[in-house]
Amino acid sequence: MSDISEPYIENDAIKITYPTDGVVLITITSQPLGVLRHSVKRALSQTLDELEKDCQVRCAVLTGMGKAFSVGSDIRDFSQEVGWLLENDYWETGLNQKLEDARFPIIAACNGHTLGGGAVLALACDFRTASSSAKFGFPEVKVGAFASGSGTQRLPRLVGRGRALDLLLTGRIVGAEEALQFGLVEYVFSDEEHLSKTLEIAAQIASYSGSATAATKSCVNRGLLEGWHSGLILESDLRVKTGRGDDAVEGRSAFLEKRTPKFNQKKEA
Repeated sequence: MSDISEPYIENDAIKITYPTDGVVLITITSQPLGVLRHSVKRALSQTLDELEKDCQVRCAVLTGMGKAFSVGSDIRDFSQEVGWLLENDYWETGLNQKLEDARFPIIAACNGHTLGGGAVLALACDFRTASSSAKFGFPEVKVGAFASGSGTQRLPRLVGRGRALDLLLTGRIVGAEEALQFGLVEYVFSDEEHLSKTLEIAAQIASYSGSATAATKSCVNRGLLEGWHSGLILESDLRVKTGRGDDAVEGRSAFLEKRTPKFNQKKEA
């Protein structure tokens, strides 16, 4: 797989690498602290569009640099102009929806401060890992704002209404272990092993059928957003499509022959 990082770096916004087969690592490189300027949001959005077309990509990891995953938007960039506010909301909400809707699973590797819009960005990923020193919070209320860009919708889905309102209304910062207890993250690893352990999980997912993981993600999202019956309808539809695909044939043959399957890495769902 060729390295496609150069076309998608905008003002040193992000970096793209391929650490293992089927896995893409997207690193937010903007300084300071992974601030989400418009250039970063555009670069991430464009990269997701390009990766969606690459059937070799079967799992992605989104992370930051140094002490931060991302601290969200730079308050110095804020404007009270209606046009700016609408454009900012458009980019944030649209980018977060692209993360959720992506064909392949996306893991947020929260390596440090994950705050404000950066925390919402992590919420939009399929699940989250944290380094032991990571910090999480939605401090927008402290500056007369709130966790827009879908934050008020995504957080309650993960941690429940009461806990979400606790975090959103107090703006308090929590550590990795407390975030794990709340269900805000699924794994906590030591700072030294955090990225390598997260990439191991991504490699495991990428070793499976891309059509099966895409179908799984689609069905879970449909059920959560539209309800049980809608999710079951999609399940039935995708079960037929994936069940008749090359990956399913290979999986059954490998099982019967007692060998490791060699999936064709094509999107079938």
